[in-house]
This record gives sequence, C-alpha cells and structure tokens, in this order.
Amino acid sequence: MAQVKDPVCGMVIDSETAKYKSEFEGQTYYFCAPGCKTAFDKEPRRYAHPQQDQHRHHGHS
Repeated sequence: MAQVKDPVCGMVIDSETAKYKSEFEGQTYYFCAPGCKTAFDKEPRRYAHPQQDQHRHHGHS
C-alpha cells in the first residue's frame, strides 16, 4: 500500500486503489475524484510543480 497525495486537493490516497491517474513528464499522479484529475489535466504544470509561495496561501490561522 503506497500513500500518495492528490496534487490538486491534497487528500492522501492509496496509489494502488486510486481510480483516477494521469501521466505527466514521466511521473504518475493519482487523484481521489474525477474532478481533481480533470483540473490536473487542464493545467498539469500548476499542480506537478507548485511554486513555493503557493503553499503560503493555503494555510488557515
């Protein structure tokens, strides 16, 4: 069982049972739902290589 993070929503899922996946630049990305896969497929670079400063906007204080 391999735990991976959905690059779109951040949910932790099992790569062996994930129903949705995409290939980008030789790497496989796994998704929890079809909507996350669709978002990734539209803008794979946004999710595959997030900028460091994007992480600062996701925190809730």
